[in-house]
Amino acid sequence: MAAEVPPTADRGVLSAESYLGGQKNTLELKGDWEYYPGLLISPNDFETLNTSREPHFFYVPGIWSDSFLNRGFLAGDGYATFSLKVKHGLQGVPLSLKVPEMETAYNLFVDGVKMSSNGVVATSYQTGKPEYRPRIVDFFPKENETSIVLQISNYHHRKGGPAQAIILGRTSDIHNKYEFAILRDMLLVGSILFMGIYHLFLFWNRKKDPFTYWFALTCILVALRVFITGNKYIIQLYPDLSWEVHLKLSYLSFFLITPVFARYVYLLFKPYFSRRVYESLKYLGFAFCFIVLVTRSSFYTYLMVPFQMFTLLGAGYTFVVITRTIRDSLPGSKIFFLSFAIFIGSFVNDILVNNLIIYGPLTIHFGIFTMFFVQSVYIARNFSKGFVEAENLAVELSDKNQTLQGVQNQLTELNERLETRVKDKTEELQGKLDQIGKDMRLAKSIIQSVTKLPDLDPYLKVDILYKPIAEVGGDIYFVKRIQDFYYRFFLGDATGHGLQAALYSMMIQSEFERVSAVAMRPNDVLFYMNQHFYDKNADLQIYFPAIVMDFDFHQKILRYAGGGVQNQIHLKKNGVTSVLENTGPIIGILEHYRYGIFESKVESGDRIFLFTDGLFEELNESDGAQAWADLLDIIQKTGTLTFTEVLPTIQNMLFQRLNKPQWKDDSTLILIEIT
Repeated sequence: MAAEVPPTADRGVLSAESYLGGQKNTLELKGDWEYYPGLLISPNDFETLNTSREPHFFYVPGIWSDSFLNRGFLAGDGYATFSLKVKHGLQGVPLSLKVPEMETAYNLFVDGVKMSSNGVVATSYQTGKPEYRPRIVDFFPKENETSIVLQISNYHHRKGGPAQAIILGRTSDIHNKYEFAILRDMLLVGSILFMGIYHLFLFWNRKKDPFTYWFALTCILVALRVFITGNKYIIQLYPDLSWEVHLKLSYLSFFLITPVFARYVYLLFKPYFSRRVYESLKYLGFAFCFIVLVTRSSFYTYLMVPFQMFTLLGAGYTFVVITRTIRDSLPGSKIFFLSFAIFIGSFVNDILVNNLIIYGPLTIHFGIFTMFFVQSVYIARNFSKGFVEAENLAVELSDKNQTLQGVQNQLTELNERLETRVKDKTEELQGKLDQIGKDMRLAKSIIQSVTKLPDLDPYLKVDILYKPIAEVGGDIYFVKRIQDFYYRFFLGDATGHGLQAALYSMMIQSEFERVSAVAMRPNDVLFYMNQHFYDKNADLQIYFPAIVMDFDFHQKILRYAGGGVQNQIHLKKNGVTSVLENTGPIIGILEHYRYGIFESKVESGDRIFLFTDGLFEELNESDGAQAWADLLDIIQKTGTLTFTEVLPTIQNMLFQRLNKPQWKDDSTLILIEIT
């Protein structure tokens, strides 16, 4: 059964007996009220009015403001009386009126009795006083109809008149809905404020991510605005707060949100967000705030509509930025787009409702909570990944420390017995060293056999710079010809060095051979390998970053997937450099993780540089951004060299920049040229 449509007033009379007879129904007193512009009429004076006078009618909610072009900053000034007769059929039933703020002072009479007022209603600016204080008026109707008279004056706001509708209903229903609104707003304020404080603590403990600070500030501003507007809780908490201060706080809490939130989005998507656009949003937003601080309400209230348009322009540019991040498959960009779209949709709806362009419910509470909750989850998700990696590194460090402690204990024991067993131990150690040497040579032979390059003609040329810090290092690479026109490259960084690295490398090579037979794409290879090492090798704690790159020369396409690696470099024939970005976490960390994939066209003369983190960290251990810039600069300088000259030149330039007697980690650089 369809819900009954709420009735509206017609020529000053609202017939609502049927509608208000339903349980829990409340009614907005919308429609045509009797309207007496330029007159302040008391209820007793209505009987003396000239009955032959043609009545005026005014649609409520509405404003009487004239065009700014006609009256300038006096467009909303004036005073008037409104009258409505409500036929409710509820004689003797306790009723209540939920009276919102009017623009900007009012007196409310119910059946001839003054029941509520805000400010001082007057016929001049000098004697008028504005006030915003929503109220609930309880009364017992003595008849089946009630007469309502509303006197309003305004000299302090761009809008004048009954901009919001009064709500009528049974006393219990009105109070229940008001209490529900308080609960909703307090939950919203508390939730958003908690998110803000939480992210302030995140920033306090990790200042490398400044966007969390600006997100926290945005949350606090939004919570403050909800507290100031709506049911005006700040007035209930501070009853003596002046109207002008309250209004300034209301406007400032709104105007500050745009530049602060713009800073958050700018830091979050810095490679995509124009700094010039951000600076414009920041300085214009602060300019609006400055005007609010130094001018009166009769002036700065006219800034609301221009600022709303300014905010929508900024939101439109943000949508363009997020669209670019989605195009580049930036993690979390789609969910950011969805939450931002919901927020802007609710924001636009409230702009239209507040400016009386459309009539409907205000939805900004839903939009605010949805966006900030999703943003909070998005930020927490990024931090949780870092915590997981830190925990894994802590476990690995603990194991290393235990091993080191065991060795230290053995050395202590050997020192205590050294004088009596020096000869035997010397012979024993020499034998072990010989065996280790044999094992190391065997391990080196094994690694060399599995890393042998297949025939790559006529499609590719490959050159490799491999610099282990021990005879057998942890870096491992394989090149496999899947078909005559399809080649697959694998580069990983196994844990440790020597025999341990050799064993891990054999396990990785075995699994790579197995999954390459069934995996059609690089990200599938990483998925299967990740699942294998997560499920079957959890006790061994084998975690390693890896790169898989496929060349399909039927389509002349490069397909790339990376797990826990730094960005790789694609130097095109024309000298343009593009970045092959990481598409997931290191192998063996997360169960059932689906890695992303990157595809790019290749042509003859293109060069791809694949490298492990050892090379990257040697350049600059403390500043990853500077290390990346240095490596990119070195590689770009080789664009004009022949293929055989590239790696020797890079090696010389690296030695010149490093200026180190020895390196601290295995380093591998693979140069691939499309022939």
